[in-house]
Amino acid sequence: MNTVQKDSLVLLTAFGSADLVLELIDFFNGGDQYRYNEQGEEIRRSFGGRRIGGLYLVCTSGKKDAFDELRSKIEQEYPELAGRIHAIDLSCEDITCQGDDKEARQLLYKAVREELAGPNLVISSGGRKALTQRLIEAGLLYGCAGYLAITAPEGKDKNQNIRSRTEEFNIVWMTSRQFAWERRTQIIREEIGDTFRSVYLFPEMVLKKLEEEKIGTHPAMKFNDLKWLQRLPKADLHCHLGGCQDEALLKKLAATLLDDLKIKNSKKEDIKRKLEAVLGLPLADVSSKALRSLDRGNVIHCLKRLPLLAERAGLDRHLATAVLVGHLTPQSLRLLCRDGRLTLDGKCSWPDEGSLCCGNRLDWYMACGDLGGSTLLQSENTLRMALRNLMEQAHGENVRYLEVRVSPENYTRLGLLTSRRALEVLLDEAALFMDDHKGFHANFLVMATRHKSRASMMGHVALTVNFFAEPGRKGPRVTGFDLAGQEKDFDPVSFKEDFLPLHRHFVNITIHAGEMAEDDKIWQAIYLLHAKRIGHGLKLIDNSKMMDFVRDHGLGLEMCPSSNMQTNTFRDFWDTSVSDGKEYPLKHYLEHGIRVTVNTDNRFISQTTASNEYLTAARLTRGGLSRWQVIKLIKNGFKSVFLPKDERDQLLKKVDKEIFGLLLDEYLPEGFQKEMT
Repeated sequence: MNTVQKDSLVLLTAFGSADLVLELIDFFNGGDQYRYNEQGEEIRRSFGGRRIGGLYLVCTSGKKDAFDELRSKIEQEYPELAGRIHAIDLSCEDITCQGDDKEARQLLYKAVREELAGPNLVISSGGRKALTQRLIEAGLLYGCAGYLAITAPEGKDKNQNIRSRTEEFNIVWMTSRQFAWERRTQIIREEIGDTFRSVYLFPEMVLKKLEEEKIGTHPAMKFNDLKWLQRLPKADLHCHLGGCQDEALLKKLAATLLDDLKIKNSKKEDIKRKLEAVLGLPLADVSSKALRSLDRGNVIHCLKRLPLLAERAGLDRHLATAVLVGHLTPQSLRLLCRDGRLTLDGKCSWPDEGSLCCGNRLDWYMACGDLGGSTLLQSENTLRMALRNLMEQAHGENVRYLEVRVSPENYTRLGLLTSRRALEVLLDEAALFMDDHKGFHANFLVMATRHKSRASMMGHVALTVNFFAEPGRKGPRVTGFDLAGQEKDFDPVSFKEDFLPLHRHFVNITIHAGEMAEDDKIWQAIYLLHAKRIGHGLKLIDNSKMMDFVRDHGLGLEMCPSSNMQTNTFRDFWDTSVSDGKEYPLKHYLEHGIRVTVNTDNRFISQTTASNEYLTAARLTRGGLSRWQVIKLIKNGFKSVFLPKDERDQLLKKVDKEIFGLLLDEYLPEGFQKEMT
């Protein structure tokens, strides 16, 4: 195609009416021989006397013969356009079906994108309404000066030359600048925080629905709410391996551990007899009451008596626990894990304010994790089995990115593994799973516990540094370090020196803080240990200045609604028997602009899933959460992953595309579009 002069305009229009095409050329190139009304003349002046230097006509099959005739006429009247009039040919007679529309879109988009786009391109309809929208779309997508519409009223005398009545023409000009500004005004929300970029491309009616439609407002909507949440891609950043095994898996882990230790049946029977002798009853009948009876002191959770049971029987506690678990039914095991507290629906009844566990809720909560964590995960096979089960659960509900918290030293108690080998096994199993499940990512955080030995702390720090700094490792890897455990009497400042190797190697750090203790623990975690994320952070709500700091510096907040409800007490708005109580701070954090995320913590202990955690967050919020807020929480999760920026951005782009597709299917379904075509 011929090159158009730099300052000349390019006119792209549909060939419908020859007169209208000529009227468009008259408007730009006709000079003083044509006069328009006041609005038309003002628009004309806005072009500063610039003329059309190139004309592109979209011609349907029925107009191809007429094109040569029109081109000849234009070149006679406007010789400067000779050789500068081009046809964009469509094979159809008109846009009458979806196939025709698809062909027109592809052809026009390509022509504008590759050759015509720029500040000199003017779009007009040319009298073909079916093509007009596609012309405008192409110009706005790839760049144009704007859209010009000329409407000429019909004269009383049909033989009268309509081009002689230009003062009666209605002329409308909309610049790309105007459209862009109006689109911004209508679409971009001025609220704190943001969501995926592509979501803003939806029509305003869709954005309003996302803001108006709530989840978690009523138990009757639970099924529908969960169905929607399960479809969404999610990141789970706060997930402990040790608290994810259900009763069936615990029994498999126990059997596998005994096999890995090559414990013969005769020895298993001997262990069983010794345990029964201490308890005074068959293992199949063991109850929380029986375990509690071993110690008349202040027993926080019945499972805390398992080491004492093993000691009195003269047995290793790992072996004793494995044999005990093997003889319990899943229901009995569930009762033990819940310390005998189960509601009618089989869920855990957590300690209330009047129970012996008041003030020690975290100890009570952690007891279940100890069983599946350090006690049974003592061999390569048990580690692989536990991790694969967790990844299968996560993958099954569209978790795209999972950070698993592990304590490798805790898996070495029976001497089958070293800390390094334990971590290598986990990394290998994750790599195998990811090879079979494309699009799923799993990484690891090495976790140390406050109330354990200094040697244990330093061992986990050294292990983290060694794996974090390992050059060339692809696939799953160690991406950070976590400090967990009891906050009381263990201030973060106590570990300042221990954390220096982590700081020197630029390791990502997250710290459990403000879960049970005051907000000062969060301050110490941020300022003294340089945490990039805070686990739970429930007490952050008590310090407005620190809330501002967390928001302004983009620190992540890992909230785990079910776990938070169980270790603390928040109002459940589904419980109509309660009219007051402390409200869960998640929505307040979100509205403040804090990068709050939703996570599982311990799936089995809390009897939850990633999808259910979003629903729990909603039911702990007055009026529930809007779908818009849920999508913001989803994005926060992916923005907070411990990955290099390029990998994080790539992950965000993939999830952005998936979210857009899900919302497209729900709010602008293909079936509806076909009916409208």
